[in-house]
Amino acid sequence: MNIETLKVFKDLIETGSFSKAGEINYVSQSAISQQIKKLEIVYKSKLLTRVSNKIHLTSSGETLYKAAKKILITYDDAIGSIRQSVIDKKSAKIKISTIYSVGTYVLQSYIRRFMKVSPMTEVNVEYKRFSQVYNDIALGRADFGVLSCHSPINNKNLSVSYMCEEEMVLITAAGGKFSKMKSINIHDMFGTDFILFDKAFPSRKYIDSVFKKNKIKVNVKMEVDNIETIKTYVKSGLGFSIVPKSVIRKFEKDVDIHMLKFLGIKMARTVSVICNKNKKMSKAHKDFLEITKCHLKNN
Repeated sequence: MNIETLKVFKDLIETGSFSKAGEINYVSQSAISQQIKKLEIVYKSKLLTRVSNKIHLTSSGETLYKAAKKILITYDDAIGSIRQSVIDKKSAKIKISTIYSVGTYVLQSYIRRFMKVSPMTEVNVEYKRFSQVYNDIALGRADFGVLSCHSPINNKNLSVSYMCEEEMVLITAAGGKFSKMKSINIHDMFGTDFILFDKAFPSRKYIDSVFKKNKIKVNVKMEVDNIETIKTYVKSGLGFSIVPKSVIRKFEKDVDIHMLKFLGIKMARTVSVICNKNKKMSKAHKDFLEITKCHLKNN
């Protein structure tokens, strides 16, 4: 016995007609009769009688009919859920707006973990200035914004969750000043040449706040808007910089760039996810947020 046979039996009882049950199931009347006979053989019991061309259930037939209805409802619900799940997975899309340094060096590991959970989801990442990230989320142009050192959000429609902290380190050209040291006191930076982000950048504001707190004055030789440009100038020996440890790749470390940790103080920038509270979230969106929360717990 299979689901199709149960459906034929159920349709026959509900239509009261072999021909109508055949039409519904795209089989002949004789095929319907044969399936009913097979059921009676399997259960060794007569399931229905025909009186004046009307179909009547026996007690055994009544029991099977009630069971068939329940089984078919459960089966239809399961098939519907499976089909909807496939549709959701195929149509799921996530758009992320992020600053370059986070998107390139931090976000990629999150996305790889997410794709293991939701492999059918299309993930689109766009690199923007920090101010554009906020606007993308507020205006609904992106589902998630990922950035660092965010300022308090005044928009009540936006929510923030923390992903992780990135350790900040001092970098200098390999072979240059301090290149034989593994760590450094921040006060040794006093009066040295620096290549930093533009003053409007949140990471720059964070670095400036640390300098101010520790009464450190440096010579800001250049202000740029890209982490790769900062690294290029540092490699050429134009000055020092303070950057997230994650942006120094293995092939650069101690070949082009020397990295030093700070003694006595903790320098770290936060990385956060922002989203619009009013935007409906799919399962894929919720999975992405859960991945970031799990990652935070492991740090």
